[in-house]
Order: sequence, then structure tokens, then C-alpha cells
Amino acid sequence: MMNEQELIRKLNSVGKTIFVEYFSSFKAYAYGNLSKEKCIELLVSNGVSNEARASIRCGNAKLLFESKKECDALIAVSESTRLSPDIICMAKKLINEHCKQIS
Repeated sequence: MMNEQELIRKLNSVGKTIFVEYFSSFKAYAYGNLSKEKCIELLVSNGVSNEARASIRCGNAKLLFESKKECDALIAVSESTRLSPDIICMAKKLINEHCKQIS
């Protein structure tokens, strides 16, 4: 079971903004609908990170989904005071779309 500290560590290594912006891709990867290679390629081709960093981001995002902590991660993003209003708004929208289905 992933505790709060681990969740924040994983979320920070993905990057809060990146987690929100690529939520659907990370979700697809975690559920086996997108290969790790495609997940990495997506981040690299969009200039988000180099290959090594993209691999770390994808891996940690997948762990958040596998631990069923993606909603907690989105909530942490939505409560952040250092992110852009757009990202916080996107996080809240994802919470409404994705997290209501789960509970």
C-alpha cells in the first residue's frame, strides 16, 4: 500500500503539471492500452523530457494508477498553491470525470 509520502514522491517525480496534462495517456499505459515505448515516445516527441526522464515519469505514473492513488494525486494537484490556475482547473475536471466513476 502506498502511503501519503510515497504518493507525493511519485507524483513529484512525474511532475504535477505533466501528470494532469498526460493523465489519459498515463491511464492508458497503466491499463495496458498503451505500451511503455509509446508513453515515453509521446513525452519525448512533445518535448516534455528526454527518454530517460520520460521513462521515469511513465513508470511512476503507472505506479500511481496501479496503487489506485491517481485520484489522491489529482486532489493533491488541485490543492497546490504553486501551479497555474489552468492546471488546477484541469485537475478538478479530471477528478469530476475520473474519480466519481471509481467511488
